[in-house]
Amino acid sequence: MRFVLTEVMIRKYRTEDFDELAKVMDEGRMQELEAEGLEQVFVSLKDAPYLKYFLSCDIYVAEKDEQVVGFIGLGRRRLDFLYVLPGMQGKGIGSALMKTALTKLPRPVRLAVFTNNEQAKNLYKKFGFKVTETRTEKWSDEFPVVFSEDTMELE
Repeated sequence: MRFVLTEVMIRKYRTEDFDELAKVMDEGRMQELEAEGLEQVFVSLKDAPYLKYFLSCDIYVAEKDEQVVGFIGLGRRRLDFLYVLPGMQGKGIGSALMKTALTKLPRPVRLAVFTNNEQAKNLYKKFGFKVTETRTEKWSDEFPVVFSEDTMELE
């Protein structure tokens, strides 16, 4: 299934997309971590300990002019990853990816998002997600930085 939105096409991930997808993830992840003061925990997707899990997700990419500009990764009843290149945000790409995801995932759907990430939370709320839990914890023993994360759910 494909959706076209302002010349952006949503399609299934292909292995040859990996380098472009990693660029989107790395730029989006750094933006997200910097906003939380957590940039010291950044790890490139290619080196991430969760890479194998990431690649096991059902991934859809947003493509514009034959370039990957965003993607969404779906786990089992979970929306695990949603990133759009920082320069392409606010153009409906995240919404197009969400529409695709919500046709694929059985309810309820859960996701986790930094508590202070209002831009992402506003997108999720637009699709009916509600905050069901807020958790504050330290990142890891190596990086004992405290952060807060919301679990959001769509029934």
